[in-house]
Amino acid sequence: MEAIRLREAGRRDYRDPVPFLRRLRFIEHRLLVEPLDTEVRSLRTNRLKEWREARLGALFCHGMSERTGRKVFLSKGEFEDADFVGMWFDGDVQHFAPVQIKELVPEERNARATLDALVKGLSMYSGRNDLTVLLHFNRRTHFNPESLVLPPQLPIAALWVLACTDPTHSEWAIWGNFLEQVEGTRFAYPV
Repeated sequence: MEAIRLREAGRRDYRDPVPFLRRLRFIEHRLLVEPLDTEVRSLRTNRLKEWREARLGALFCHGMSERTGRKVFLSKGEFEDADFVGMWFDGDVQHFAPVQIKELVPEERNARATLDALVKGLSMYSGRNDLTVLLHFNRRTHFNPESLVLPPQLPIAALWVLACTDPTHSEWAIWGNFLEQVEGTRFAYPV
């Protein structure tokens, strides 16, 4: 990360994603009995976009914590070309990962959207070799990590896929880094 970008990333507020996810789950359960529009309930309105991205960021950071055994903290909100920033310590060294979210939306939102088209669109990124891209696989179908075909020389630092693996949204999985050796990790939504 270049010095100015690193300094700006260091000034952000980083929090443990687990308490946020627990509070959000409590709210989600309360909203199930409220007569709300499904767009609001699924955080699909423009006003709720920040919270939808914060939820995905928190799930990603929590999943990475489970995967690596190191606590990964979340700074929600946009940061230049990223939707959130993850931060962790490796000994005394502080690391930052600006993360851009791309979503394969549910078929009922856009049946023509494909994972291949989403991945091909990643070639548009340029100039930032520290950007991590998180593909949120938001479909009720089987995901085969071996089927993901990447364009050559993607101009990003890392590529991960995040997906829910059960209908209650209690079990999740993360696959990556697709630019290195791909491995999958299952983790539970914190309760």
